[in-house]
Amino acid sequence: EKIELTTKGYFGSLFGKHICPNCSIIFKLKRTKVYFLWIFLSIIFVVFSSLFIINFVTNKEVLDITYMVYLGILFFVYCFIDRKIENSLPTKAI
Repeated sequence: EKIELTTKGYFGSLFGKHICPNCSIIFKLKRTKVYFLWIFLSIIFVVFSSLFIINFVTNKEVLDITYMVYLGILFFVYCFIDRKIENSLPTKAI
């Protein structure tokens, strides 16, 4: 059965366990090497882009606000993309 991972389900399953809304079976997503590569590249991107913003874009007076807004935007973009990727992952019953 195909189940869409909603935003509520995505944030509600911090440890990766999901519950089927139709039959109440608990299942996990099978993470692939490509998925872990996506996580790794995302972390590298965040670190280097954050350093770029700190060093080249902001001045000391607005550093805190700009940096926090930037990290907030990156968090929501990452969560949206990650949820879309997880919707295409195969599942396994636990």
